[in-house]
Amino acid sequence: MLLGMSAVFSAGSLALGAVVVAAAAVPGVKAALAEAGAHRHSWARGLLEAVPHSEPLAQAAPDYAFSVLNLAIAAMLLASRAQNWPIRLLTIAMVASAGAFNLQANAGAVAVQAAGALPVGNLPQRLLSGVAYVTYLLGLLLFPRGRLRRPGSDLRKILVAVGVSALMLVGEEAGLISKSIGTVLFFGFLVPVVVLAALARRQTRPGTTMEQRSQVRMLFALLATVFAIVAALGLVTLLALRFPGAYWPPATIVDPTPRGSGESGEPTALLFWFARFASAAIAAAVLVATRRTGLWNAEQVLSLALTTTLVVALVGGGFVVVEGMLVASIISGILGGFVLVTALATALEALSFLPVHVRAERLVDRLLYGTRPTPYSVLAGLAALSRLTPRDAPDLARVAEAIARSLGATSCRLTVVRPGLPDRSYSWIEDGTDPGTEYLVEVPVCHGEERIGSIAVDRGAVVGMYAERRRLMMNIADSLGVVIQANRAGFELERQLRTAVAHAEDIAASRRRAVAEMDSERRRIERDLHDGAQHRLVALRLALGLVQHRVATAQFDQARNQLDDMPGQIETVEAVLADTVTGVSTLLLSERGLAAALELELSGGHPPVTLDFGGLDADHRFPADVEAAVYFCCLESVSNAHKHAPGAAVAVRLTKVAERLCFTVRDDGPGYDLGAEPGSSGRGLRNVQARMSAVGGRLEISSRLGAGTTVEGSIPLSADGSGPASRDATVLLGPHPGQC
Repeated sequence: MLLGMSAVFSAGSLALGAVVVAAAAVPGVKAALAEAGAHRHSWARGLLEAVPHSEPLAQAAPDYAFSVLNLAIAAMLLASRAQNWPIRLLTIAMVASAGAFNLQANAGAVAVQAAGALPVGNLPQRLLSGVAYVTYLLGLLLFPRGRLRRPGSDLRKILVAVGVSALMLVGEEAGLISKSIGTVLFFGFLVPVVVLAALARRQTRPGTTMEQRSQVRMLFALLATVFAIVAALGLVTLLALRFPGAYWPPATIVDPTPRGSGESGEPTALLFWFARFASAAIAAAVLVATRRTGLWNAEQVLSLALTTTLVVALVGGGFVVVEGMLVASIISGILGGFVLVTALATALEALSFLPVHVRAERLVDRLLYGTRPTPYSVLAGLAALSRLTPRDAPDLARVAEAIARSLGATSCRLTVVRPGLPDRSYSWIEDGTDPGTEYLVEVPVCHGEERIGSIAVDRGAVVGMYAERRRLMMNIADSLGVVIQANRAGFELERQLRTAVAHAEDIAASRRRAVAEMDSERRRIERDLHDGAQHRLVALRLALGLVQHRVATAQFDQARNQLDDMPGQIETVEAVLADTVTGVSTLLLSERGLAAALELELSGGHPPVTLDFGGLDADHRFPADVEAAVYFCCLESVSNAHKHAPGAAVAVRLTKVAERLCFTVRDDGPGYDLGAEPGSSGRGLRNVQARMSAVGGRLEISSRLGAGTTVEGSIPLSADGSGPASRDATVLLGPHPGQC
């Protein structure tokens, strides 16, 4: 409702004011109104009576241009998605200010009063001014929180806004200030002072997000710049009044309001037009700040715009002051001409341009981001952190905190890329802040050509006006390369140490199992020789003695029969001895080689075993211990397949890949669940494990119910294939990506 009333009053007063200025500037319009007034048309008479209260056409044009600008910004605020309290209040303020601070709109109010349409006099115009004052100031005081949350604090803000507005209205009604001076005082001095005092505490309030801090910085810097420019323009205006003959008279402004300057004008045009522009610019800055997308780019653009405005104001104002002082001084008489005085003033301002520009950049940077350490001090602190001895492992959590504090950042995150492991991050966040990942600037950290990590800090710590500030993050990343690399080296050494300890434990366990198996095998051979082969050898010896006795006693027929039984007894002893030493060695392997021995041993069985030597020649030889390990592992695996999966097809594959001798024994039997009975491997599997451990091989066993069983093994060879490359063995139960 308030927005609608403000829109109606503003549009009506602006429209009537436009007709009045047209009547004052165009004789035909005035004649038409006079003719209509002669026919007792009240509105025509009212408009004619308002003509003496009209602005000059040259002044009304920019006045209406700023009013249109206010209405355009109000439309953009109304269409904004962020419909919070500051946006709503500023929308009303922009609509109301379009009519309240337009000097020609007062002529429209005079016309209404003269026509007798409203018997309340100038009350609508005063109400419009009051609404503009209150809503504009209150909207800025509530920014950027956007909603009423704390009754006590919000009530104080409302009272401040109402009090300042009442003070302005009382001053205008009492004749202490005119409408133009009131506009300058409100937008140029009161609004910046009151809002800056509120924003100064809001920047350091606990719980403030990075987005809110950026919004506060934008508005704070803009208001501070507005105040500085108004002060500079005010100084120029005061000097113009103090030395009227020494200056080009600043553009005067005609204030036709009841307590204005009338036709004589006031030398406050620069202040008035800048105040009108500042009112729109501040509202537009709030609109931009409430948009999440492009907020940081807008902050950069605002920084450049403020710097440029400050430089123009300071250099331009300085030019006017210097030229005026030169004209008023004895130097003008010495130089003897206005052109030479102007040239001297221009030269002085040109010499001061660069220092003024540099100091303006520093001022804007300080207003936006506060006092921050210099890049040199930050890099010097990092250099101190980089001087680490081998015993001093870098604590990256403390490094992150040190970087954040040296940069004046609220958060810092260091990420270390660890090969083969997940990346590890070390973060530090200032208490009471919530930066959010979208407000972090991240830069990679490299060591040589390798990316070994990254560093991320909140944007407010590194953005700014200085090129050095924008390059600071890259320099910090370069300085951190040695620190993060040292941390990575520590991780790698720790990982290798854990791996070596684990391998040592595996090797020790494997060797203990091998020794135990060898001892058990030795006792078995001793037992079998004692219980089997020894008995038969003794029997054979007795039989030979009996033959000898019968030959000596001429019992040749009995001796011949006894000798005929001897081959069978010898074959029996041979079979017993062969069974006893099975798995220890084989003459066939040593004579024919691995491929030929496997082919002769496994071919012709039932069901047949499929053999695939992967392109290996039948006479290709490997080291004896490698051939023995692979040979007996294959035989044991095939034997297990025949035992546990009778009738299943068995395939054996032998290949040499990338300096590794690999074998695979696969059956299509019923398979079994590896996890059903953990730790219950049989003697055959333990023998296979022991043989692979002895040559530093790798054994992988995988099986699933209904999918058969696969045994895969690989033994590393030296570069020339002459022997095993290492003696570290690994035995895995379960699916695992093979290396062959």
